[in-house]
Amino acid sequence: MLFPRPAPRPTDLRGLPAASRLETRAALAVTAVATAWFALAAAWEMFGPILAGHYASSAGVGIIAENMLRWKILGPVWEYTASRPAPEMYYCHHPWGIFWTTAAFMEVLGRHDVVCRLPAVLLSAATPPLLYAIGRSVYRPAAGAAAAAAFVVLPITLAFASLNALEVPVMAWTLLGLFGYVRLTQTARRRYLAVSALGLTLGMHADWPAFVLTGGLLAFGALRAYLLPKRVFGPIHERRYAQWWVLTAFLAALTAALYLALFHQAGKLGDLLASYGFRSSGNAEPLAKVLAGRRYWIELSFTPIAIAAGKLAALVCAARLVLLRREHDALPLLYLATATVQYVVFRQGADIHIFWPHYFGAYFALAAAALVATFAALLERAAAARRAPGAARDSAGPAPAWPALAALALWLAPLAAVLRDGLPALRYARETGGRFNERGHLIDSDGEKTAFLRWLAPRLPRTPTDAVVEMHEGMKATWAQVWALGGRVVKPTRPAPREAPPRGAYLADTRFMLDRDQASLAQRFDITAVGPFWALGAGVGAEARAQGARGIEAFSFREREPGLLAWYFVSGTEPEREIVPDPFLTWELRAHFGQPAEPPAGPPETLEQKRIAHNAALAAGDAARAAALFSEITAALAPLGARFDDGTELLGTTFHEGARSLLTIFVRAGGPAASDVALSVRSRVVERAPLSTTMADPVYREVGLPTAISPQRWRAGFVYADPVPIRKRPGTEVFWASLKARDRGRAPRLLGGGGASEVEVLRLR
Repeated sequence: MLFPRPAPRPTDLRGLPAASRLETRAALAVTAVATAWFALAAAWEMFGPILAGHYASSAGVGIIAENMLRWKILGPVWEYTASRPAPEMYYCHHPWGIFWTTAAFMEVLGRHDVVCRLPAVLLSAATPPLLYAIGRSVYRPAAGAAAAAAFVVLPITLAFASLNALEVPVMAWTLLGLFGYVRLTQTARRRYLAVSALGLTLGMHADWPAFVLTGGLLAFGALRAYLLPKRVFGPIHERRYAQWWVLTAFLAALTAALYLALFHQAGKLGDLLASYGFRSSGNAEPLAKVLAGRRYWIELSFTPIAIAAGKLAALVCAARLVLLRREHDALPLLYLATATVQYVVFRQGADIHIFWPHYFGAYFALAAAALVATFAALLERAAAARRAPGAARDSAGPAPAWPALAALALWLAPLAAVLRDGLPALRYARETGGRFNERGHLIDSDGEKTAFLRWLAPRLPRTPTDAVVEMHEGMKATWAQVWALGGRVVKPTRPAPREAPPRGAYLADTRFMLDRDQASLAQRFDITAVGPFWALGAGVGAEARAQGARGIEAFSFREREPGLLAWYFVSGTEPEREIVPDPFLTWELRAHFGQPAEPPAGPPETLEQKRIAHNAALAAGDAARAAALFSEITAALAPLGARFDDGTELLGTTFHEGARSLLTIFVRAGGPAASDVALSVRSRVVERAPLSTTMADPVYREVGLPTAISPQRWRAGFVYADPVPIRKRPGTEVFWASLKARDRGRAPRLLGGGGASEVEVLRLR
């Protein structure tokens, strides 16, 4: 028999299976390293600003927590309000436990970015030790170490370790509940009954999948204790087991009833059912087709190695459960069922959220313990078969160390290959806000935008609820932006105002604003421009107006690379930014929007200042100075020399590699572009990374942001710069630039390009 039922081994004073001191020490060392690594990964950038993407949901949780404390309410409200929100504003798609937890942290620590991440960071740090405790209790120390190590190398668990949303607390709390269940069945001690019930209940307060896991465990428990003959799984402490079952079932029913009552009181039961009907849409598609469409996301999240090991482990756990008849071998399978329900049933959610299969990480870790325990047992069996009958080891003695250590070492080898893909995925996730390739859509971190909002917030009226901030739809408002404004009421997707807001401000991102709307604002209001962001309203630009300045007053971002401590604690994927007055940008904006503009008095120092000084010289008719500056600019570029048939020329590029790498494309305009033409940059991975097992990303991705000054406003001979943040995908990635036409218009063609419309501007390996 492949899985012979072993003779029972003695237990130590804690009721755990006996193990050698060497195995225990080695397993604890592996677990300690795994825990330290995962805690460090989770805590990376924990004090930094919250940016765009899926990570912005942590800011949403912060907003909810602040509303709970500000208005003394129990229900979650996603947006700031000027008065106490009514129950119909409560968010009722998920249980409210994570919101209450964050509110408790905020009550103690105050309103800080770190509060939005800290609960997830702490729970993530606790997860590897919990996995070790379960694996050690069920099998042996080496199996527990294998579980801890398996969890901390997966790209998906690394990428979302600090996301204070749903999966992290559900996994941590339910693993605590499973640990209590295991130890209860081994010792029948009342404290483990309490630990199990507490962990499972807190998990159910975090999100609905915990109900699936708890329900599965209760169903298995009823089958194990009351429906199957006692000889199948062996004897149990019936009274204690019955107490656990009744208490857990009662708490599950009570928790479900609580939220049904709360949601009914808020009038949101119909909204809840509608949301999950929407999340489960798309079920008509064959599952194989659905999974094929998600193949890259799946491989990126787990790697082919972990996927293959997880499939093998499912068979091993099922075989162990049937052949060895040990009830704890059901635990990985129950977690697998929970993750599968989440991922397969709610297909629409999985199609748009790459983190949807996060729960498979907990399954993979529990299954890893079973794999290592099984392989160690097979090694022990092979060694025993080779020994002389008289030299056979007493089955009642402690397990020998070498089979377990050999099995653990063999398991760590493929995990190292998984980590090879996990490390770049961690950075890739942080750079993209957890969105990864976003199926080819444009991704912006909002790093500059968040710095602008934080700079603006103290310049607005002090009472947050009175300083209403309206945003143009081009700002693409997120919870992170709302959080960055310090608790003010925000009204997104607002049209351009006819008059300046009496209080608060109106904000726009000119890169995503029609040129005619920009011109309308510039004609009617005094504007403070910070890079591509425009602000108008009370308190905005007060310093400039006090000095008699009218029209557009511009500031720019002065960037520098973060030091080591700032790189780890604040941001390793964005530069440090300071907002400073910029007379060069002030001239450029005023000149392009028909306002009186005085050329900057000081000499240009940076390449960006030389570009604008060149344009100012052209506008003033100083051809000699313009030519001299043009020579300095082109000498600093990697040349492209790409000309389009509309007169536009791509002069060259600069590339800065750093916390946030930046490609800047310099363009000499042939004149105003057609109304539907814009500069576009897209990329594709042409070769997967060396030693990687994950497939190359198959999609073309838009990476270039629109220019702050619309091409329809460009002037002939002027030089413009298009900064393109580079968030490199794993593998060799190639970037192309082109002039594209919207609405199926004619796009300019490259001269001498054989009909091509794109030119390669960067290649990264």
